[in-house]
Amino acid sequence: MCFNETNGRISKLMSMIKALPINLSNLQKTVLQQIVRGTTNPYRLVRRAKLILAAASGESNSSISRRLELDRVQVRQWRSRWFEEREKLSAAEEQQVTEKALMVLIKGILSDRPRPGTTKSFTVEQVVQIVEIACEECEKSDRPVSHWTPSELADEAIKRGIVEKISPVVWGVF
Repeated sequence: MCFNETNGRISKLMSMIKALPINLSNLQKTVLQQIVRGTTNPYRLVRRAKLILAAASGESNSSISRRLELDRVQVRQWRSRWFEEREKLSAAEEQQVTEKALMVLIKGILSDRPRPGTTKSFTVEQVVQIVEIACEECEKSDRPVSHWTPSELADEAIKRGIVEKISPVVWGVF
């Protein structure tokens, strides 16, 4: 099977998958429209709100993808996420939450989820101690330099036992 045949089959399968239906209450629609019109909202949030409004109006994933310049996978992902949260949204409206509270809930749904990554390397105390070193005169540390360089600062932090290892690059950005 060549590459083009694979792409063709995947495209055909993707087009056969039925898009999840998105039904919005009047209040949800109002809040999403406020997000779209908001001049200080992040671009990603506005685009996702537009996506949900388009999906609710019956627009296909392919059409939304082209119009908003998103990958169809992204359109499906956000449509799916909204679909998964529909009960939470309905429950909030049944409890007669304020428009402001619904706005917070909707912004949360349309926000990026936390991603896995490395944990913080340094505690606040370690950072404070390293900054204290940077504020000291270099001569007090018996360093033959007139000012702290990232390498000298990293070496001194290790020498004093503040950290076991540190990259000079980390401190060079400050």
